[in-house]
Amino acid sequence: MAWRAAAFGSMLSVASLPFSEMPLAADVQFAEPSPSATILPGIGRNDDRQPVNPADFPWRALGRVQTALGSRCTGFMVGPRTAITAAHCLFRERTRLIIQPRLIHFLLATSRGAAAGVALVADFTIAPGYDPFHESESAGADWAVLTLSAPLVREGEYLRLDRTLPPRGTPALLGGYSKDHIEIIEADLHCLIAEQIRDARGAVLLHHTCHATSGTSGAPLLFRLGSGEWRVAGVQIGSVVDHAGGIAVPAAAIPTSAIGR
Repeated sequence: MAWRAAAFGSMLSVASLPFSEMPLAADVQFAEPSPSATILPGIGRNDDRQPVNPADFPWRALGRVQTALGSRCTGFMVGPRTAITAAHCLFRERTRLIIQPRLIHFLLATSRGAAAGVALVADFTIAPGYDPFHESESAGADWAVLTLSAPLVREGEYLRLDRTLPPRGTPALLGGYSKDHIEIIEADLHCLIAEQIRDARGAVLLHHTCHATSGTSGAPLLFRLGSGEWRVAGVQIGSVVDHAGGIAVPAAAIPTSAIGR
């Protein structure tokens, strides 16, 4: 299995064992994959994505992370003025230099040119240990917390991180702003958490079967508790090459202290 970053640009690949086996840390490596010209990474031959209403929860907690340099990712609200995205979305594709907060906007529940709210990123915190120059060693730290210049949601209108590692076979959902349809949220509503794999440092990653492609980095991998409450199982960081699926950092890897609540 090979996979590539789900932001516009960056590429990485992972060599993995079958679902029945747990890959060792050494099995994760970054390289230039060779995707089919006709099959989008993370989608495969049959596209199960569908547009969802950005006014409905949980989708209204999602937003587009957009930089003045032209890159786009997905993010999601975890507090009134706090959002999460993938760390690699905050680095320049070619130079791997950090993008300054003032060059980043968060567009909440944007759809066809309209957004429920827009705010500049005032500051952000990148996971300790994340290194864009050694991504194979730090994929498990590919997350960032954004502090927005103004609150965009009220209490209770944001998503909560789950503090457990969901088991294999857990039903999941994943939606975001894909590169091929950047103005709407498209989601796979019927997918699964397939297995746990590890990066080169041994950090756990979640391999899932959700259809999602470039642009969805930073999107929440969602599941539902028995009570009906939505929880975030992970943060999307990559799409599998040539068939459906992707890789997410477990939400449990993001400490509560990093969110500030």
